[in-house]
Order: sequence, then C-alpha cells, then structure tokens
Amino acid sequence: MAVAVDDEALLTEFYALADRCRQCFQCGQCTSGCPSARSLEEGPRRLIRLLLSYDVEAVMSSDDLWRCSECGKCTDACPMEVEPAKIIAELRALESKYGAQTCPERHAADVATRRLEKHDRIDNLAFGVTMASKGHLPKDVLGAAGAVAKIVGQSFAGKQAACAAEAGRTPASAAHAFYAGCSLPQDNAARKLTHEAAATLGLPLAEASGAPCCGHPSRGAVPTRFASDEPVLTACPACDAGLREAGIVTTPLWEALVDQAERDDRTLVAAGDAFVPYVGCLGERDTALAALEQAAALAGIRMERAYPSLHAACCGALGGMYRGESEGARRLLDFAVEKQAPVVTTCLLCRDNLRSAARRRHLPVQIHFWPEFFRAAGPADTPEGATDD
Repeated sequence: MAVAVDDEALLTEFYALADRCRQCFQCGQCTSGCPSARSLEEGPRRLIRLLLSYDVEAVMSSDDLWRCSECGKCTDACPMEVEPAKIIAELRALESKYGAQTCPERHAADVATRRLEKHDRIDNLAFGVTMASKGHLPKDVLGAAGAVAKIVGQSFAGKQAACAAEAGRTPASAAHAFYAGCSLPQDNAARKLTHEAAATLGLPLAEASGAPCCGHPSRGAVPTRFASDEPVLTACPACDAGLREAGIVTTPLWEALVDQAERDDRTLVAAGDAFVPYVGCLGERDTALAALEQAAALAGIRMERAYPSLHAACCGALGGMYRGESEGARRLLDFAVEKQAPVVTTCLLCRDNLRSAARRRHLPVQIHFWPEFFRAAGPADTPEGATDD
C-alpha cells in the first residue's frame, strides 16, 4: 500500500488515536463479540494492538478497516470503554485521507458516498456498473446477471409504480409509518409481499414519501436526510442503524408483526416445518432472534439454532458479492445443510449474499426473506373442527 508512514500530519492523528486506547489491556472481548471476526485478518483486538504499537503501515493497509460493518458490538463488549468501533471508523477516515486501499469494501463505500452526495438512494444497477469500472466483478456471475435482468425488467414494465399504488391504497390515517430504504423498492416481489404480510396481520404500512437512503452504505460519510418526529417501522437492519444514529426511533417490522399477531391471537403459516434463522451483523442479535423464535411458535414449527453468533455473522455486506462469501456465511449454510432446513433472514442484502454463497458452493439450501416464508393464517389454514375463539 502506498502510504507515507513518515507523514507528520498522519502520524499526529494516528498517535492521538493510540492515546485514546491506552487503557486497553487486550482482553479480547471486542473480537469475541464481533460478528465479522471469523472473516477478519486481525479483528478489532489486534487492530487496537497494532495501533498501540504505532505500526502505521500495518494498520493503514489492513482490509479489516473496511470489512468492519459498524455494528458496534465490539464497543458494547469492551470493559474499558475504549470504543473500538469509533476508533476503527476514524482509522478508516485516516486511510481515506492518506492511503490507497484497493479492497472492494473500500471502493463500495466510496461509490456509495459519491452517489449519496448527489442522489437520494443507492441504485443497484448503477452501483454494479461503477464497481465493475474499478475492476471489481461479482463472484456469482449468474446471480448478478439475474439481478440485472430483474431490475431492467421492472424498469421497463413499470411495475414499481404499480406496486407503490397498491401499497398506497390504505388510508394514511390507518397506516403505520414505514421506511422502505434502498433495497426493498428495487425488488418488487419482496416489496409486495412485505406490504401483504403487514396488511393481513393488521399493521398496514404507509411508505414515507421521498425517504432517502439511511446513509449506512457510505460508512457514515453521508448522514441520512430523512427526518421524523414519529417512530418508523423498518425492513432493513442497516436502515435501523443509520436512522438511529440520526436520533430517529425505529422498530424492525418483523418484530412489530409478531407482537401484533400475539396481541390479536393470530397464527402464522410457514413455508416449511423448520428453518435456520439469520439476522445479520447489524441486527440487534438477541431481540431479532427472539422475534424469529416468536414467529416459529406462532407457526408451530421448529427454529434450528446453534450458538447465537452463527446466526449474526456478517454475510459480506456490500463487499460480499465481490470478495466472495464470508466465513460466517459458509458456516451458517453448512449448518442449514446439516439440519436440512431453509434459512430465513430479515435482511434483503443478507438474503442475496447467502443465495450467491449457496449457488457458488452448489449447496441445496433455500434462502428466504421473512415475508417469503411467513404469512398470516387465514380461514383456509384453520384445522378442520377448530374455531377462532
């Protein structure tokens, strides 16, 4: 990596960050809590150690700076209040200023930042074209071609407008504020299923008009321009993270749906008799897993779960399609094969990355977005002789 390790300005800022970590005694709790740890070369503990050792070149050349998903679990776990997540974010800023990283995660963040400086949302097709121009091609060529075909087909067919009109039929006074984010509006099938699942469970959604990207793909360089004094429902863990940083109260839709079903004494129907849960690195792991377990109970099926971090490891995020599957994704899919059960996730990006990983490894595992697997039980699903009261 081309970095001037004797640059006085760089060293001054680097040493200042090191001074803020002096109380670190290398207990390793940060790495133990990191959902991405199995896919990192150093991990947060070693990055802090290299920082304390003044090893400027090793820190500035580490891909780990950009493979950090900013979930904050390392900071939550630190007993010495070092705030590793914040330190890594500031090291990324230093690397952007003085370094020349070439990893796909760095370029993905740069592309997202430039896009969000001029536009409200990330456009998946434009994003892919720009990444290709920088030499980063998808590992899953078949999956990438399918995604492009779907986006182009939706654009020509004008289905997005039809889907939005369908979603807007619910009177605003009776609907709940919903922040759709970037990914969901670009997948009409998933968007339609999301609205249907919410409506049939008594939680109709009103998409916030003109809601821009939450800003998370830009690694914090471009904050969200969305503002709301009211709580909003979200369908994406990244949106939760980005909006909460802006002080907006959010509730994951999937948690709200199972709570609503329990209050109304409703049941769910599932597309199988068991599933493996996956909540990704940005979800609130314990809460999200508990909500999926609630969904399983409401559907009368099994949730196959091992150690919690298996179900929260990073799928690779924006860099996953270019770097290939993460170690966490590989372990999760192997567990699903062992249990002969599909994976159900609450994140569209996670779904797509896991599908790509399963395709590349030729694994017979189905990956479902939450509303692709669960739906509200109707009269036709009520067992013969049963009643609703």
